[in-house]
Amino acid sequence: MKLHRYINYLLGFSVAASLLGKSVSKKKNTRSIPTQNPLTLYIGTWTSQEKDQSHTFLKITIEGKLFINDLPIDGSITSVSNQKLVFTDHFGYELIAKREANNTLSFYDDADEKDYLFVLTE
Repeated sequence: MKLHRYINYLLGFSVAASLLGKSVSKKKNTRSIPTQNPLTLYIGTWTSQEKDQSHTFLKITIEGKLFINDLPIDGSITSVSNQKLVFTDHFGYELIAKREANNTLSFYDDADEKDYLFVLTE
């Protein structure tokens, strides 16, 4: 009878220790994973692939500034994630950028209700 009780205690302690060890190791792993700033996916100079827009350049800086053909766009980034970047201009219109392929960016202009395609040049 005593042996049965000791075995139950031993099993209970080993299960508790195992669960506690997994919990501690998960916390350590989540802290050690470096997080990348999603803005870095969009930084660079992008060239338009539209036939009527052959000389249009879009530049996104590390500071979150947007430039079209070297002219600054008044506004600010209101949302950024790995899936999309949303820039709201001073009129309240949104410019939405989405990374498509490795070096391709789709860009939706809310004011013109038009999509543009850009390729990373830098």
